[in-house]
Amino acid sequence: MTDNKLKVLYIEDDLVDQMAFKRFMKEQDLPYLLTTAGSVKSAREVFQNNEFDVVISDFLLGDGNSFEFLPEFIKTGTPVILVTGTGDEDIAVKAIKLGASDYVIKDIEYNHLKMLPLIVESTLRNKKTAEQIKKLSMAVEQSPSMLIMTDENGIINYINPRVTEITGYTSNELIGTSLLEHHQSHNAEEMIQEMRDVLNSGGKWHGTTRHQRKSGELFFEATTISPFYNDEGHHTGYIKVAEDITEKKKAEEAIKKYSDDLRESNASKDKMFSIIAHDLRTPFNGLMAFSDILSTDYDSLSKEEVQEYIEVIRDLSRNTFNLLEKLLQWSRLQTGRMEYKPTNFNFNDLVKAVIELLIANAMGKGIKLTSHIEPELNIFGDLNMAHAILRNLTSNAIKFTSQDGTVNITAHSISENEAEITVSDSGIGMYQKQIDNLF
Repeated sequence: MTDNKLKVLYIEDDLVDQMAFKRFMKEQDLPYLLTTAGSVKSAREVFQNNEFDVVISDFLLGDGNSFEFLPEFIKTGTPVILVTGTGDEDIAVKAIKLGASDYVIKDIEYNHLKMLPLIVESTLRNKKTAEQIKKLSMAVEQSPSMLIMTDENGIINYINPRVTEITGYTSNELIGTSLLEHHQSHNAEEMIQEMRDVLNSGGKWHGTTRHQRKSGELFFEATTISPFYNDEGHHTGYIKVAEDITEKKKAEEAIKKYSDDLRESNASKDKMFSIIAHDLRTPFNGLMAFSDILSTDYDSLSKEEVQEYIEVIRDLSRNTFNLLEKLLQWSRLQTGRMEYKPTNFNFNDLVKAVIELLIANAMGKGIKLTSHIEPELNIFGDLNMAHAILRNLTSNAIKFTSQDGTVNITAHSISENEAEITVSDSGIGMYQKQIDNLF
């Protein structure tokens, strides 16, 4: 439009009819910017060199008829209104079939001119509506979301291309099937019932649903199902809008797993530091005890006693160093930097190493630390883990055994593939409730 006027191409070979139309425009003060043409040839030339909001054309022209240019004009999207002679309704119907927007029948009194402004207005309004519908249709067709529409009974009557792209199912496979039935296979019945209840009450349902692609692969959707109504307020169907959130779900699960692993890792580290502190405290207690004896009672000790205590401190220091190495190896195992490596080893050698490490603590309390191990008893397992278990059990036994008590380590075969290992003591023991809660 120019200056809010409609650009109108009026095609008429009769000069009298042209003049009548111009006079009518002036009388009615119609907001038209008028261009005229009197033949098929001139109509084509004018149309090709200008843009028009609407074309009004007589059917019969001096060098042909309007059917010769009607398809090419309509192809551009410009609405064409056909004017035919009296009784030419068959021609008008054919023009409509070819794509003309409307038609009007001429009369000798020019009363048909009164209809033209109304037809032009209606035509342009319909064009605008059609363009809006086309835009909406394109938006639906090209939407990145899956769109499914149903009738009032929930039977699918439309899917957009995104549905086929995501699920693998074509419109022929889905149209005519029940929308709710597609949700039943891989979702809880409670969710389906909730969906029914919400939709039956006229509400909108939203949630995460699981489905199966045609390939068999499962995927997750963020689903919204809403009822829609006609102009009279009657329920006419449902529309489902859904997004494929499978990758988002995987990312959320990965983050959750990472969070759980981090929490477990922190707990393992706390446990590791606690165990290291506990295991190192025991031999250091022995070292400090014998060092104190040498420091405070040196003058009263015999040469043999001094020599004995020095040897105990030396052995205890070596064993403590070996223990520290084992704890560091165990810490690497706990933090995933060391593999679990079970091997065959002699259990008697392991017991001797533990006794050498803890004998000073036992002697300090006057506790008799002994062992009775089946000769040549071989164990299959991780040596470092077995050492930590036996060391902790024996250390605790010494800790909770009174002065001049006993701690005994025993081991013997009970079958071809099993052995029974026991650390017993004469200490305070545990209440039955503690035993029940032990594991």
